[in-house]
Amino acid sequence: MASLITNDEVVNFTSVAPSPSKDFAQVLITDHEVTYRLWKIKPPKRADSKQPPTEYKETYDDFMNDDRLHTEVTRVFGKNTLDYIKGIIMGNIDYLPRMPRDLLIRIISFLELEDILLLGQTSKFFREVCNSNELWEKIYMEHSETPITDELRSLAENESWRKLFFTNKLQLQKKLRRHKATSAPVPAQTVNGDGTFITDGNLHS
Repeated sequence: MASLITNDEVVNFTSVAPSPSKDFAQVLITDHEVTYRLWKIKPPKRADSKQPPTEYKETYDDFMNDDRLHTEVTRVFGKNTLDYIKGIIMGNIDYLPRMPRDLLIRIISFLELEDILLLGQTSKFFREVCNSNELWEKIYMEHSETPITDELRSLAENESWRKLFFTNKLQLQKKLRRHKATSAPVPAQTVNGDGTFITDGNLHS
C-alpha cells in the first residue's frame, strides 16, 4: 500500500480563508513532516503586498503539540480538516482514493447497492465515482440479463447506465424502441418536376 503514496507526498491541498479574509494557505504532508504555508493577501499598492508566504515545517510530533498551528489550520480549513490531518499523522491514511481508478471501480462494483449508495455520501470524490458511468456499466453488465447491443450503449450515453440499471425490462424495451426511432436517419428527399417529394425509397422501387 505504501506504493500508493507518490513522491513521499501524502496530502497536498489548498484553500482560501473564510470571508472577509482573502488569505491563501497550503497544507503539505509528507511521510515525516507537515508543511503549512500562508500567503497574506493584501492590496497591491501596499509596500508589503508582495511578501513571500509564511512557512512552518514541523515533524509529526511537533505538529500534534502545536496548538497555535492547530488554530491557524482551523481558521482557514476548518475543524474537520484539522481532524483529518491528525488522523493521517496517526496512520489513518485513506488508501482507497489513491488507487488506480479502474481498480477502485472494480472493487466498488462488488459492493451491495446499499453500500455503494452510502459510500457515495462520504465525500465529493466518492460521490463522483459511485455515480459514474464506468461503474454502473460494469454493474449493469454483471447483473442484467438484457443483451448489450449498440442500441443499448447509445441509449446509455443519453440516459446513463445507472438509470438503465434501475429501469425494468418493459420500460427498457420502450425506451430502446423510442431511442431507435428518434436516432434513425431521415431518408434523403428530392423534388419531382410536379413539386412532389421523392425519397430514396421511391427512387429504388
